[in-house]
Formats: sequence, C-alpha cells, structure tokens
Amino acid sequence: MNLALSNPSNPECQNLMKTLSKFRYLTGLIALAFILLANPTNATDRKSSSRDRKASSSEDKRVQDYKRKIADINQRVAAAQKALGQAAADYKAQVARKEKELKGLSDQYREKAASTKKVVGELREDQAELGEALEKYQKALQEKQVADAKRAAEAKARSDKAKRDHDARSKDQREAIKKKAEESRRAHLKRFDTNRDGKVTKEESRAVVTAEAKRRDAARKKSPETRRKSNEDARRKPAPKKQTKPAPKKQTKPTPKKQTPKKVDLDRLRANYVRAQKSDDSAKRLYAKAKRAYDEARGNKKTYKVDLERLEKNYERTKKNAYTAGRVLVNAKRAYEYARQKQRR
Repeated sequence: MNLALSNPSNPECQNLMKTLSKFRYLTGLIALAFILLANPTNATDRKSSSRDRKASSSEDKRVQDYKRKIADINQRVAAAQKALGQAAADYKAQVARKEKELKGLSDQYREKAASTKKVVGELREDQAELGEALEKYQKALQEKQVADAKRAAEAKARSDKAKRDHDARSKDQREAIKKKAEESRRAHLKRFDTNRDGKVTKEESRAVVTAEAKRRDAARKKSPETRRKSNEDARRKPAPKKQTKPAPKKQTKPTPKKQTPKKVDLDRLRANYVRAQKSDDSAKRLYAKAKRAYDEARGNKKTYKVDLERLEKNYERTKKNAYTAGRVLVNAKRAYEYARQKQRR
C-alpha cells in the first residue's frame, strides 16, 4: 500500500485516492446526519416528558396529535440510526475489501517490477555480449578483406605474368610452326616441282615418284654386281708389303644414316600435332574448371566481389587460352595431314 501511494503517477494509486476521498465524504455526511437527528430527538423527548406530565390531567386531541408525531419521529430516528449503523458497517467492509485489493495490487506491482528489473539486467548482459561479438567479427572481417585484397593483387600480378609468358610462348610456337610449314613446303616444291613454276601438279608428282622408284630399283640391282666386282679386284691385287712400323690409323666415327627430309618433316609435324592435342586438352580442362568455379561463385551470395572478379578474369583467360590452343591444334593437324598426303603420293 505504501509502495502504491509513493508513486502518485501510477493509475492504480490515483483510483485508490479517489475511492478514499469518496469514503471520507460519505462518512462526513453520515456523521452530520447522525448529529442532526440525535439533537431533535433529545429535545422532543424532553418536551414530551413535560407534556406527558401536563397531559396527565387533561388530554385532548391536539395532545394526541403531538404524541403521534413524536412517536413517528422516534421511529424515523430509530430507522435513521439503524441505517447509519448499516452504512458504517458497509463502509468498514468496503474499506477492508479495498485495502485487501490495494495490498494485492501492491504485491503484484512489486513482483512485476522485480521481474522487469531482472529481464532488463539479462537484456543488458546480452547486449554487451553481442557488442563484443560484433567488434570481434568486424575486426576479423576487416583482416579477411585486407588479406583477400592482397591475394587478389598477387594473383592478378601472377596471372598477368603468366599471360605474357603464354602469349610469348604461343607466338614462338606459331612462328616455329609457320617456319616448319614453310620449310616443308619448300622441300616439297624442291622435290616435286620439276619445272620450277612454284606449283606441283599430279603429273609432276607421279613423274618424280616413278623416277625415284626406278633409281631405287637400279641401285638395288647394281649393288650385288658392285660388291662382286670389288671382291674380284681385291683378290687380283698383290699383297701389300709389311711395314716395320705401321702408321696409326685414324679412328673415324661411323656416319649416321641420314633420314630423308620428307620422313624427318613428317615425324616433326606429327610430334607437333600430338603436342598440340595435349595442350588443347589441358586448356579445355582448365577452361571447364574455371567456368564451373565462376558460375558457382555467381550463384553464391556470400562470395566477395574481389573473389568474383578474380574468378571472372581467370575464366576469361582460360577461355582465351583454350581458343588459342584450339587454333594451334588445327594448324598442326592441317600441316601434318598435308605432309601425309604428300608422302602417299
């Protein structure tokens, strides 16, 4: 009760004050009515007693009227006193009930205040923990962003260097393939272009192949006769005189058997073609892997912008490398097939 009254701004306290004010007002009215009713009754009793003494000798109608009025007033006073007593009892009961309700409200308010204070304390603790976690996460996020930016810069530098190296290697390869193709073309023209007009016709190819076949046949037929003649000449010659101190012979290395330019060019072109196939397969695998990684990063909302840009650049670079490797493979295959066709002729 004291807790509720100590807080005038509380709506429950205001209602309680209004109720008590009404009770005080009713109590004052009842007390005033009791005083007013009590005094006329006493005066009337005194007058009636004196009149009774007078009426003992002689009573008339007027006296009887007075007595009847006095009796009526006495009844009214008794009823008023009874109503006053009932009002006082009701007042006490209502006050007791209100005090009990006020005590319940006061206890309820104290419990609610304690519960609210506990909840506020727990929320303050949660707020402090969340603040610490946010600070740690922001610090870690900043460090990660710096590290990612550094890695992206290093990866970009490496990719630029690799791109320059690859471009240089691709250019050298193209030049080498172009040079080898030119050498093969010149060797082909030198072999089959009999009229030296810069073109090789089917007739010229057939004539050259036929002439070479005839020369090989003649060489095979001539070889046994030459060896037999050489043996006969060796038998007819007299034996050489023995020298006391023969001069040391110089050791000569056996001359390696030279392959025909046509066979060498075909092997070289075939090796270039196989190497171009491997490069093309490797470039296609790298391109597929980079494309898959880039597509997955685009679909993931948690991917950082730096990583997405790095994956996109890697994807574009592997795509260009795959295209370059495909072009090299096509050129190598074309040169190799052309050389094979020339050999078959």
